[in-house]
Amino acid sequence: MNKEKLLFFLRQNKILILIVAGSFLASLAYSFHFQIRPAVDARAYDVIAQNIARGFGFREEPQKDILHDYAIARVGPLYEYFLAVIYKVFGHSYGAVWFFHALLHALSAWLVYLAAVLIFAGNAKKEKIGLIAAAIFGFYPDLIEISAMLMTETFYLFLVCLMVYLFFLYLAKGGGGLAVLLGLVSGLAVLARPPVLFLVPVILFYFWRQKLWRQTWLFIAVLSLVFVPWTARNYLTYGEIMPFGAAGSYNFWIGNWHGADGEQSPQPFHSAWQVAHEIKELNGESMRQFKIFIQQYPAEFLKLTALRVNKYFSVIRPMGWWFYQTGLGQALMIFSSALASLFLFVFGLAGAIKAWRAKDKKRNYLLAFAVVTPLIIYITVVETRYRFQIYSLLSIFSAFFVVELFGVKKWWLDKILWWSLLFVIANGLLDLILSFDKFKERIALFFY
Repeated sequence: MNKEKLLFFLRQNKILILIVAGSFLASLAYSFHFQIRPAVDARAYDVIAQNIARGFGFREEPQKDILHDYAIARVGPLYEYFLAVIYKVFGHSYGAVWFFHALLHALSAWLVYLAAVLIFAGNAKKEKIGLIAAAIFGFYPDLIEISAMLMTETFYLFLVCLMVYLFFLYLAKGGGGLAVLLGLVSGLAVLARPPVLFLVPVILFYFWRQKLWRQTWLFIAVLSLVFVPWTARNYLTYGEIMPFGAAGSYNFWIGNWHGADGEQSPQPFHSAWQVAHEIKELNGESMRQFKIFIQQYPAEFLKLTALRVNKYFSVIRPMGWWFYQTGLGQALMIFSSALASLFLFVFGLAGAIKAWRAKDKKRNYLLAFAVVTPLIIYITVVETRYRFQIYSLLSIFSAFFVVELFGVKKWWLDKILWWSLLFVIANGLLDLILSFDKFKERIALFFY
């Protein structure tokens, strides 16, 4: 790109550049200001990555028998290898990780813009929709906060945003090359966070609906090949076929036991079982316990499922309850997160309803992605950060509704807006009533 073309690009896309650059700087500034040290899951990812970089392989405790090493039960493995590459090049530097997290977050915002422009290609205001969607995602408090931690979210969200963008690019252009690329990115996204697998049937449905058999097999073949090295490694190491490791099945057990609340709260009996058994047995035992629970307590399982749906969309579950902050700073983070989630869920729901009513194919596929994204969480465990995957999709729906809403006079009379607001607030109040004791415990942190 010569100087004249570069200047033209900058002039034509200055708002987008400001949004992307602003989200990068916000993420980077937050990371270097708080300099959050890894704890719990983040510490485990950090240790595993260091072991990979040092040549010990995917291990959490190299001195321990690998059959009792908990690393295989961690979410991954792609994020740990991503960290290992950074450590190999830059040394054990959290600053380098924060830089690449900020870069991935900014690129994700850009991909949200590109996807929105493709989805609303027939809309005269597609650029405005794309810019607003990118801004919502890029400056979302929760996503900026999580990018300052050594957690999988920033990395896998970038892959999910790329996956969604490539899908809609395929709808626009087609071609075997894009099908291959889509299969590769989808495989990597699933390898980074297994629940992303639930997006794959939507893509396959499109191929089937359009009778694109060659592209279907290309997509499946490439996606499957991504798992061959990791699956082969696990089989040679543990004698078990584990394409996703042992983390996913475990959530079925820790989220479903007599007396559970649907959240991620492992009990002493979970830990006791792990100590007494090889980690490779965790998949089988988790699913066995899950089946027993459903058979013995079917009504309780249905109740837990309903609770998880309620908690997933609850606006009284903001981010910010982390160990690194206290007092006013934490209160401001929690407030901004709650306000952002209220906006995202209200406008996202309203935008999804309006998009569904339009009966547009591309918008319906975006809606399908949004519907399938939380399905696995409904029956396993729910945590606030587990809903991040839907944020890019709701950002696009929210932007669409904002543009449509403020494009008419007397926008405050829009029934979809008020019904969406009523539903989201009612759901939050229901969660507050059902979880009042836990809510009181957290609020008490600011007074004692």
